[in-house]
Amino acid sequence: ATVAVTVSDYNLAHLRESYGSAARRVRRIYNGLDLERFPYRSPRERPPRIVGVGRLVEKKGFVDLIEACAILADEGRTFTCQIVGTGEKEVELRMRIAHLGLEDRVELLGPRPQSELVRLVQDAAVLAAPCVVGADGNRDGLPTVLLEAMALGTPCVSTDVTGIPEVIRDGETGLMVPQRDPAALAAAIGRLLEEPDLRARLADMARPLVEAEFDVNRNAAQLREVFQTAGKAHYAGVAQRAI
Repeated sequence: ATVAVTVSDYNLAHLRESYGSAARRVRRIYNGLDLERFPYRSPRERPPRIVGVGRLVEKKGFVDLIEACAILADEGRTFTCQIVGTGEKEVELRMRIAHLGLEDRVELLGPRPQSELVRLVQDAAVLAAPCVVGADGNRDGLPTVLLEAMALGTPCVSTDVTGIPEVIRDGETGLMVPQRDPAALAAAIGRLLEEPDLRARLADMARPLVEAEFDVNRNAAQLREVFQTAGKAHYAGVAQRAI
């Protein structure tokens, strides 16, 4: 290939480490958001609601979120948690919610349209994305829902899987916890539920990062430039061989 594009610095480093000089033409260009669809609103005055969004599969880590909610409930915290999505782990997650007696606090909402999803995220005090590396090695790259939440002003708690640390900078643009650690996840969520100043500070740092690195217009322009440059190089090579 004249050029190849990947969507995170993590991927870029992995390709270069794995393939050496063969990956020298790889470029990192982040995916982009249409920021007009995700208007910023301060999270300072929001109800104690946690939201999680994604397929109900192992790598999303929602079993850890449910366990964290049990810890928060045992501590006497006031909160509700809504998990949006569908997938193969739904029955298992529902059983875990029932086993822990969380039916009045944790709700699996199933799939929701984009317009409703934006409202759910924008009304929440915390977005939890406790991603893990699955037993089969499957893992998230850089979940779009994190970018959407950061754009909307919803502070995020996530893990250090693949490209996530490129956007969730612990204590600056969000809170980072270890994988498969419900206690640490509960502690981070608890801080955000109880500290409106912390929510506001993280959100105020997160939105500019999304604007600077993930604006769809800017990133699409970079991709167009890459394609145009690659096209010119290809046809120049064809012309040279013809000569």
